Order: sequence, then C-alpha cells, then structure tokens
Amino acid sequence: MRFEGGKRKLVALAGIAVLAALAWQTMDPGRIRLLVFVLLGGFALRIVLTAGLTKHDAARYDGTEHPE
Repeated sequence: MRFEGGKRKLVALAGIAVLAALAWQTMDPGRIRLLVFVLLGGFALRIVLTAGLTKHDAARYDGTEHPE
C-alpha cells in the first residue's frame, strides 16, 4: 500500500495521534509522560511544516534518475 501527497501526512499524523492516546492511557502523569508528549508534538510539527517529496525528489533519492 502506497500513500501519496496529503494522504501520507494524514497517515503519519494519525499514527502520532494513536501513540499519544496510548501514552495518555498507559503512562502515569509526570515528567516522563510530558516528555513523550513534547517529542510527539515535535514530530507532528515537523510533519505538518515539511513539504512532501515530489516525484523528482523521490527519483533522486531512489537513484533512478538519469544523469544529464
């Protein structure tokens, strides 16, 4: 299964939301849980602020681009 464009970000953010819900349910309140939320929030912010890879960028990273 391959996600492209906006769907890819939504899947990543949904995964982070699931992790945050699990942390909320399973961890005792305190510094460690707060640290987990700060880290997950940082990852979510990075996902939201970064642009998705274009097909040209993906080809460059895969090594399938032909040299000009």
